[in-house]
Amino acid sequence: MTLDHEKAKEKTIMEQREFTDTLLVSYLQTRGFSVFPKNNGGRLVIFIVSGKGLSEAIEGFYQNPSIPILTFCEAYRSLRSALFNLKGARG
Repeated sequence: MTLDHEKAKEKTIMEQREFTDTLLVSYLQTRGFSVFPKNNGGRLVIFIVSGKGLSEAIEGFYQNPSIPILTFCEAYRSLRSALFNLKGARG
């Protein structure tokens, strides 16, 4: 398979990964990926992110893309709220 064919295949396969980096997850959320917070025991909260083209979107994050700052801030606040809610629900 060619590199272009591999990239096209990545875009069509549903991927799912776990992250702890709220900035990366906020970016992915602004790109339309589904985000589900999960308490991983103790103090650690992880985010399960799923969608098509996830690997490519992660690569894009590290290329310092231009994104609407208010959209990013809204996604970040939403994730921070989810963190606090999960940690608070833990008891």
